[in-house]
Amino acid sequence: MKGTLEVIGSMALVLALGACSRDYPTAPNSDDEVVMSPARSQAQVFKAVGDVDAGVNDYREALGTLNLNFPGSQPDGRREVNWDAVPALFTNTNDFPGDFFNQPVAGRARGVLFSTPGTGFRVSDVNFADLNADFDRQFSFFSPLKTFAAVGSNAMTVTFFVPGSDVPAASTGFGVVFSDVDRNGSASIKLFDAEGKSLGRFSAPASSGAFSFVGVAFPKPIVARVEIVSGQAAIDGDAIDVDDRDHGPARDLVIMDDFIFGEPIATSDETGAIPSFVATR
Repeated sequence: MKGTLEVIGSMALVLALGACSRDYPTAPNSDDEVVMSPARSQAQVFKAVGDVDAGVNDYREALGTLNLNFPGSQPDGRREVNWDAVPALFTNTNDFPGDFFNQPVAGRARGVLFSTPGTGFRVSDVNFADLNADFDRQFSFFSPLKTFAAVGSNAMTVTFFVPGSDVPAASTGFGVVFSDVDRNGSASIKLFDAEGKSLGRFSAPASSGAFSFVGVAFPKPIVARVEIVSGQAAIDGDAIDVDDRDHGPARDLVIMDDFIFGEPIATSDETGAIPSFVATR
């Protein structure tokens, strides 16, 4: 599948066509909330549509080497969640634990805690087709075989901790692969520092029936929390997507696959500042 790769950074605008194109630093587009702060000016924003492999890999390279999922922080690098490690017990149910990927055991210690104003989370190995058969033709998985969504809401929050602990942490960035973003602005990530100050909201580009990726990287760990909006309504059996031309009214329904983020590193208890040994990379 050929797609369009767009990467957003901090200076001039560049648009690259083709799934194998490399990404370039550019300025935030009109869908992004610009936050005028020294930290925001250092952000690099990566966006890709269609065949997003090149954009995702460029973002991975920007964050650094993939770390093993053991408790405790590494000085740099990245961690990922692709849902395939979720056991059958928590697959195709509405009770996936929000702390599953922050437990103090190897494999699960990834330093992310999930919360939602809805009623829970669901990991699916059939792209949610067990809820609504129409979803099978609308959604796809990026990395085999499982995908993810909040239950009862289109919104969720990711909070960083030192992997496998309750020690607050910060990351160099966060990115997510969305499936079936039909409308510009219906899927986004909003990043916050340890003091709760916004580092900007960044929308995933529309790519109906295919993948959309957005990821943000900073030169030092500053992201303490991420708010994700995934579509315009919650995924459930009665929801109607704009892809379904036979029914209405419809709202843009979106699911998620890979989460990619910088290594969560402890912040200071007193100030939220980053320890000096990781202040620069």
